[in-house]
Amino acid sequence: MAFKSTPELRNEIVTACKVLTYFKIVEGFGHVSARVPGADRVIITPRRALGLVTEGDLVELDMSGKQVAGELGRPPLEAIMHVAVYKRRPEVMGIARGHPRHVAAYACSGTPIKVAHGFGANLGPVVRCTKEPFLVANMDLAEQVADALGADAEAVMLHSNGMLSVGQSVPHACVQALFMEETAELQLAAEAAKFTPRYYTPEGAARRHGDDRVHEPIRAWEYYVGVVEGRIRVG
Repeated sequence: MAFKSTPELRNEIVTACKVLTYFKIVEGFGHVSARVPGADRVIITPRRALGLVTEGDLVELDMSGKQVAGELGRPPLEAIMHVAVYKRRPEVMGIARGHPRHVAAYACSGTPIKVAHGFGANLGPVVRCTKEPFLVANMDLAEQVADALGADAEAVMLHSNGMLSVGQSVPHACVQALFMEETAELQLAAEAAKFTPRYYTPEGAARRHGDDRVHEPIRAWEYYVGVVEGRIRVG
């Protein structure tokens, strides 16, 4: 079962695993995937904590969700959700799936995130939440996630079950997840302090997102990787 993905893409996914683990977007559970350019395949992390994933653990799936490459790992139960999103959104090239704590505070109540934080505007004015509080382990639930994500949303919360973000690359999807958690944390803090967040309108979020749409996620990713690799000291 030979991989059709490049070594560079597989290395990018392993780096994403380290970033998401370091910044607590994932702990024991979560996954990262990418569309394989030039092939009807998805490459995804296995059923294992992302902090332990190696390149040899990765698996490739066809667009029905069947494993077609990778001998060491087995796909996560929710792999069908990734496939459903890729089929619905042909422009999506990467997906990050995690359970960051502040996003989970919204997700466990099924409350959408109305965005007031600037980096959160990259996700749009509102991040919606699905209705079912279950693992997305069948096609019906996977299609519900794709429905909630819709035609142009950048992220969605899974009711009582964390979040999923999409991007034009694996790094982009990861940055979206990190921006989402930062947004949730700051807005919960503002509300706890009895401040009233000033939420973005759709037009305002589009303008804020458009101000630095190309470079902002690249700059953020360089920072996150630099921290994980020890080239930037924090704290």
